[in-house]
Amino acid sequence: MPQEPTVTASHTSNPMLLPDNLPRPVDDGGADHLPGTKLPKLVLRGTSGILVDLSAVKGRTVVYAYPMTGVPGVELPPGWNDIPGARGCTPQTLSFQAERDVFAALGVTVFGLSTQTPEYQQELVERLKISFAILSDAEFKLTDNLRLPTMTVAGMRLIKRLTLIIDDGTITHAFYPVFPPDRATADVVAWLRENPYPGDTKHGVQIYTTPNCPHCKAAKMLLGEVGITFTEINVDQNTAAADTMVARSGRTTVPQVFIHGRHIGGFDELRKLRASGQLAAVNQDSTGR
Repeated sequence: MPQEPTVTASHTSNPMLLPDNLPRPVDDGGADHLPGTKLPKLVLRGTSGILVDLSAVKGRTVVYAYPMTGVPGVELPPGWNDIPGARGCTPQTLSFQAERDVFAALGVTVFGLSTQTPEYQQELVERLKISFAILSDAEFKLTDNLRLPTMTVAGMRLIKRLTLIIDDGTITHAFYPVFPPDRATADVVAWLRENPYPGDTKHGVQIYTTPNCPHCKAAKMLLGEVGITFTEINVDQNTAAADTMVARSGRTTVPQVFIHGRHIGGFDELRKLRASGQLAAVNQDSTGR
């Protein structure tokens, strides 16, 4: 009986797509030491000729590191798909690009990082129209200083996939291992929404509303009843404010309430906070009483 021909799915060699059964990387503890680490004063060259010292970047920065992106028409190293954590760098980059407006609304600067040369990285940026810079650590200065986890494939030393949250030059959080690579950005965005940049606490209580929304009126009344001063942001006919609200909260409905930069939710969540007595603590924090 003749055998049917073997068909190989196109996404096994297309760097834009992922194979169905990628091996999951294990947590080898390679990033356990990173949170709390202050970045060294090192200047890295990136795409478009940019020079960046991550230790000097003010505010919150997200750096996602990856082993190596593929190039169309060029074979990946032998066995690349079978190495846990190797495949998926191009889809990972595209996932960060897709959320660029969300990162901007959250006040976050994004960089990619790999050990390829800036010229190699520039091909990717131009082909995929990436709006943020990718930094080159081809000399392993940052990698060795931070003791980032690495692997060697086909004679190439590569950074294992991880994502760093950096606040004013100090690593606040590390995502490692990162899997699956094309959906990992969602985990980063969720963490950012849950853990606002410390500088955002100065904003106190903010509430996004529209004029004719009954739940908005109820939420404002509730805040007033417990003596909390708030800043109201009317998103009606204000596209920019509406987009910011959605980016910060992940929701499209109003009201959306933020306390010291942290997303609380809508009226129902606010009412639960009051019932639990936690709103009283917010009032004490804001008044100093």
